Amino acid sequence: MPTEKRFCDQCMIRTDHDVIEDPEAIYTYKRRRLYKCRECGHTSYKRGLRPSSESVY
Repeated sequence: MPTEKRFCDQCMIRTDHDVIEDPEAIYTYKRRRLYKCRECGHTSYKRGLRPSSESVY
C-alpha cells in the first residue's frame, strides 16, 4: 500500500498516510483519494499531491 506524508486534520501534524482508495482510470493529482492516518486512524478524502513540488517541502 503506498504511503504519503500528509497533514492530518485530527493529529494537527504531518504524518504518514496510507492511500486506501486510489482512482485507477486516469492519473491526475486533482482527483480525490481516500487517505488513512497511521498515527490516529482518521480517514479523509484529499486531493493527491502535485507530482513534483510538494514532495520536497
